Amino acid sequence: MNNQKLTAKDVILTGALTALMFIISMVISMVMSMLGYVTNVFYPPVVALVNGIVMMLLLAKVPKRGVMTISGVIQGLLFLLMGAFWCLPVSLIVGGIVGDLLIANGGKITTKTMTLAYAIFSAIFTFGAIAPINLLQESYIATCVKNGIAQDYIDGLIRMTSAPMLIVIVVVGFVCGFLGALLGQKMLNKHFVKAGLVSAR
Repeated sequence: MNNQKLTAKDVILTGALTALMFIISMVISMVMSMLGYVTNVFYPPVVALVNGIVMMLLLAKVPKRGVMTISGVIQGLLFLLMGAFWCLPVSLIVGGIVGDLLIANGGKITTKTMTLAYAIFSAIFTFGAIAPINLLQESYIATCVKNGIAQDYIDGLIRMTSAPMLIVIVVVGFVCGFLGALLGQKMLNKHFVKAGLVSAR
């Protein structure tokens, strides 16, 4: 990864594209939650798939150390302000840090490390969003009740997130993150060439 320090322009662009990712996350989350608890538990993988395009654009435009961490922190704080259960913001921050460490491995950013980093980031995000439903049931239910969610809906979420199903959902999150990164790279190939991350050939 580029070791140059982030400039003010880099930070502004990171903030703008991160805000876009947050908006996409909120829209997908609201739509899938309205469709029912069955689709609701799969909203993080869908978010990972769509936001892979935006994240790849961000990394192509700002291929520097710290970008994924900053993005994760911003998204985490925004979700926290929106009343999300604390595990979700924490997972975004941890995922961003882990993603940065993976991308920076070897000192130079590559599309392969970007893809792996975003896939793992997506898996951590999915785990943080879904795992508390069952693993931290009492606290999660209290938060849901506080947010006005019906008990029948909460019960459905708990049934959908048993240990075996949780593993499936997290794996799907990883796969969707991986595919989202590949899709983003394919769509933004010219940006990657311009940034010197891939060959023009």
